[in-house]
Amino acid sequence: MRKRLITWTILTSALVAVGVWTVLGPPAHPSGPHLPSRTAAMR
Repeated sequence: MRKRLITWTILTSALVAVGVWTVLGPPAHPSGPHLPSRTAAMR
């Protein structure tokens, strides 16, 4: 049961990431100034 929850969380997060990617475009897009700092913080 725990494994299924983890897989569902990963799948939903991946879907959200794809949706955000399609809406905002690649990180190289200059539309959002807060994006580069967020990706740097993630690393």
